[in-house]
Amino acid sequence: MSKPIRSRTSAAFLAGAAVAATLVAVAAAHSSNRPAPAMGWSHATISSGAATLAYPSSWKAIPGDKGTVTFSLRDREGRYLGYLNLTPRQGSEQLAGWAAFRAARNREEGDKDVRVLRSMENVQVGNGRRSCVVDEYLSRFGSHPYRELACIVAGPRATSVFVGATLVPEWSKLGPLVERSAAMLIER
Repeated sequence: MSKPIRSRTSAAFLAGAAVAATLVAVAAAHSSNRPAPAMGWSHATISSGAATLAYPSSWKAIPGDKGTVTFSLRDREGRYLGYLNLTPRQGSEQLAGWAAFRAARNREEGDKDVRVLRSMENVQVGNGRRSCVVDEYLSRFGSHPYRELACIVAGPRATSVFVGATLVPEWSKLGPLVERSAAMLIER
């Protein structure tokens, strides 16, 4: 007698499928035809000139590390709902082992319960190569749960790091903006 086929509609399975779709969408959108700039979006280039970040114009610039560009969307209490950052490579970041590196970096910065959901490594995207990871963690600031898409991008001239994050409950609304920003990243 054959066993019944079980439905795989659990929340964890659906979340995993959505995360995998995020990584595939970022790679596919950028490798064939870069998404057209969205109305209401702006661009900012890191100081090295090696890469340009697209971001929703309603998001506000915030201070970041030297040479970076950072934009955020906050709620009335000042909590980060969404965050986008583009940074020149600053240390030992590399395409190989990116997911483990990024998870360890989040832990070093004080985030807790860091979980890697999905990753892709050393994929040709546009005129560069990327490794990306989607992870979740509890922020060291108030223990809010965040989902993050982080990519290391090796372009023809330099290597940059993209990080986009939202509160986990906001991912369904703001995650597509993070994904679009990653897909529209221009590396030189």
